[in-house]
Amino acid sequence: MICRKLQAVLGACALSLTSALVHAESLGSHQPHLEASLGARVSKVADAGYDPFANSDELAQVSLGLGGTLFAHDRFSLAAVGFWDYGTHTGEARGAQTSLVVHRLSVGPELRYHLITPLYVFVHALPAFAHSEASLDDGVAAATLSAEHWSYGLDGAAGAAFEVYGKPSGQSWRPRLWVIAEGGYGYLGTTRLSLKAKADSGAPERTAPVDLGSLSLAGPYLRVSAAVSF
Repeated sequence: MICRKLQAVLGACALSLTSALVHAESLGSHQPHLEASLGARVSKVADAGYDPFANSDELAQVSLGLGGTLFAHDRFSLAAVGFWDYGTHTGEARGAQTSLVVHRLSVGPELRYHLITPLYVFVHALPAFAHSEASLDDGVAAATLSAEHWSYGLDGAAGAAFEVYGKPSGQSWRPRLWVIAEGGYGYLGTTRLSLKAKADSGAPERTAPVDLGSLSLAGPYLRVSAAVSF
């Protein structure tokens, strides 16, 4: 009796393991090998240095992403991903028109886990590099004063991706469409905003620089994207 029960238990375990392996293998191309995305990133910048360039704390950017799977095992996979975010904002400071243009590049590893075939969750920590250009239209000097800076930091986030279109079979290598959402915190170092006239701007030689203090674009963010994978 005991032997029969033991055989039954072992058989059930073997069946469950086989089923799990078959189910994991069936993911196939549901685990994106190559992925490209287009979306929007909105950051909340609470730093006072952002005030001269906007009347709210939000910084909206267009977001382009690329990713490729480096390693996959069952429901887990490790990918290398990169994002380029671009945004601009205008405001007013000291009675003059201002603008801020921000390019942000983040590249690094992303860990993914498929909860079900069309849905995976992920976390990533991406080193980030940002180039910002701040400018101010000086009506007195009849010139545009500007300052350009690089800053460095880290984007940490968690999110989920849901497959909205694709063949049910994981053996199909036709493109698949995904909706992706993530939220996290983007840290960037502080830059000094000492705006000066460029040498070829035609401004008077004694045009005084304008000091707008310092700026940090660090803050929580949300990114929503549509993606295609192969």
